[in-house]
Amino acid sequence: MTSIIEKELADSTSSKGIVGGAMKAISKETVHRLCSGQVIVDLPMAAKELLENSLDAGATHVDIKMKDSGLASITVTDNGHGISEKDFATLCRKHWTSKISSFEDLQCVATFGFRGEALSSLCAVASVTISTATSDSAPMGVQLDYDHNGELISQKPVARERGTTVQLTKLFEKWPVRQQDLKKNIRREYMRVVALVEQYAIICDKARIVMANQSPNGANTISVNTPQIGQSDRISRLAMVLGSQVRPHLVHFEYLPTDHDDVLSNEGLDLKIDGYISKPIPEAGRSASDKQYFFVNGRPCDFLKAKKVVNEMYRTYCPAKYPVFAISISINANTVDVNLTPDKRTLLINHEARLLAALRETLAQVVEPKESVYSINKVQTQIALTQDGPTGQVVAKPTSVPGVVRCYATVEKEHLTSDNAEKAAGQKRQSAYLDESGISPLSFKQKLGEQPAYKPAPKAAPDTTTSTVHASSEEKALRSAAQKPAAYKPSSSTTQPAKISLPKRTFDVGLCRNRSQDDSHDWTAMRQRMKAKQERTVQLREDSQKQERITGNAQEADSTVESGGVGNASDPEQASSALSRLIHKSDFSRMEVIGQFNRGFIIARLDHDLYIIDQHASDEKYNFEQLQQRAVIFSQELINPARLELSIVDEDVAMEHKETTLMKNGFVINIDENAEPGRRISLLRQPVIDDTMFTQQDLLELLGKLCMNPESMPRCERARKKFASKACRKSIMIGDSLSTVQMKAVVRHLSELDHPWNCPHGRPTMRHLYRLPG
Repeated sequence: MTSIIEKELADSTSSKGIVGGAMKAISKETVHRLCSGQVIVDLPMAAKELLENSLDAGATHVDIKMKDSGLASITVTDNGHGISEKDFATLCRKHWTSKISSFEDLQCVATFGFRGEALSSLCAVASVTISTATSDSAPMGVQLDYDHNGELISQKPVARERGTTVQLTKLFEKWPVRQQDLKKNIRREYMRVVALVEQYAIICDKARIVMANQSPNGANTISVNTPQIGQSDRISRLAMVLGSQVRPHLVHFEYLPTDHDDVLSNEGLDLKIDGYISKPIPEAGRSASDKQYFFVNGRPCDFLKAKKVVNEMYRTYCPAKYPVFAISISINANTVDVNLTPDKRTLLINHEARLLAALRETLAQVVEPKESVYSINKVQTQIALTQDGPTGQVVAKPTSVPGVVRCYATVEKEHLTSDNAEKAAGQKRQSAYLDESGISPLSFKQKLGEQPAYKPAPKAAPDTTTSTVHASSEEKALRSAAQKPAAYKPSSSTTQPAKISLPKRTFDVGLCRNRSQDDSHDWTAMRQRMKAKQERTVQLREDSQKQERITGNAQEADSTVESGGVGNASDPEQASSALSRLIHKSDFSRMEVIGQFNRGFIIARLDHDLYIIDQHASDEKYNFEQLQQRAVIFSQELINPARLELSIVDEDVAMEHKETTLMKNGFVINIDENAEPGRRISLLRQPVIDDTMFTQQDLLELLGKLCMNPESMPRCERARKKFASKACRKSIMIGDSLSTVQMKAVVRHLSELDHPWNCPHGRPTMRHLYRLPG
């Protein structure tokens, strides 16, 4: 019996392609293909390895030519020092390199490559041909052909100048899945190559990089073209990549350690930070985080923690936009490990927290001066607004990390307008003073409007039913009033949203050291008024026993939906998120319509749960998504076509989507193939909705979204707001009586939406109502 079972198991594993028996060593050829497939995973990685080889060879000019966006071939030519004849045979063998000789050399490696894997892996995934000449052999060179194992199979003399040319053809020919994916997404992959090459164009100021693509019809398109060496600086290269319209909005900053930086010097960081970032104003930011570059010791990298620091600081002052930045970090090579991933873009840095703190302090000097600055003296409040103006230099010393931060920001004082001056004059009676202890002047206005009190998740509720706030002393009451109002925390037994409305309160507080005799403020009277106003009694909850009688049965029948946070969410976004986790869109098609409630809501049943559906919000979201997908925006012709100055990536995206996405969004462009890259597009027509005229900024926002997701049908934010308004006006309103057919249509439409949980304005479409017994 045992032998029969063993035989059946053997037959089963054999039929599934699993080889039984003893372990064996994988063949050398198989190992080569497996490992190479992890190094060269896509088209951008192949181009990256060739570019880095040229830069490591000391090239001052690198020419990248792609045919059919890389499907036909990739050719990289440089004027580096060339390849010596003694290295021909071992050039493409695995782990043969001239960069390092031992593992310890990694601590001081200064080249992009060092593992000896690039050319060997390229041979495994493509056909590789190399021609090269050194300064001794030029103008005579050699053409070398290698097989898929990296072995030299032929060589012949060719005429060429000093340098090296590597040509890849038939990329992923023996990798059918990757080749099929490459053909399907070739345009997107090509744009990824352009974006990658642009990063090296920004940081490598000792080499000119030119990248061009030849289409199947023979037309050449230049995608990257950096200026000649010595004719440009970092900001000029940034303008080439980002577009010249970005340049006026960039601010230069740097962090330089001083002789007193004991912490950093003792840890051996030798830290220097140099970079550019866009000003924290809406017109300078982007709607996506696609133009953010980090370089560590001249190497482009994915420094996610540092990127998070920059974005958080920037969005504190400009929440609706992402910054554009290029930040170069110089640090002791002994403190960085680049040998973590095949692409070497993930780094491990010793004392990373110190570096991030220095970066945070440096950026603070750039971002914070852009806010309004309030200067206060003893008698009168003076307001000075800082905006952009003539370039100046601000030198500051960080508080938590020593060093000198030089922020080449622009600062200009703007005087108050007549309206602001009148407002300031009307507020002279609210003069501020200093008390004997040096407390800052207090001028405080507190407004308490209507605040919703939602039902929170069950918590231990206090025994008291009321809460009274008393000041322990008069000075404490005054100072606490100037800080912030007491936080209101609703009781866990609240069963329905309530609104707490308190009158608007204005406190005019002065703690003075020397007051004139004609001062009209009566200190005693003010103290009494403040004490009276500070006492507030807030009814937090009703009688607990009454609440239990009302809600007891519902709490006993608590469902998984309630415990998931739908019925008791403290805010609409939390409730919507919980609802989307528990209910799939397809469930709307299974719901049974019970009827209409109060001419505003639809009651529906799904299994043992009752739901209440907002008829207006649901219909509005359906109409909104229909407009988003199908609407063609009317465009207005310009009297004079506007020449656009775009980054080369944005320009290529615009050219690709000229007849589809751009035209559907109302942007009509013309392409001048003979113009220089970045200035080949002119705007002929731009969209108009009602009385709203769109601008070039909307076009840039649209192109940024297309760069992130080329397959989507994006809309700029201005169009989205217009569609939301139109969808609202044409939808079923609260108060409309609906037939059963209409109610079923509203519920069924929710199952067809991409995001049915909220209307465009954030109003939830549905809430859980009750869990039926049984």
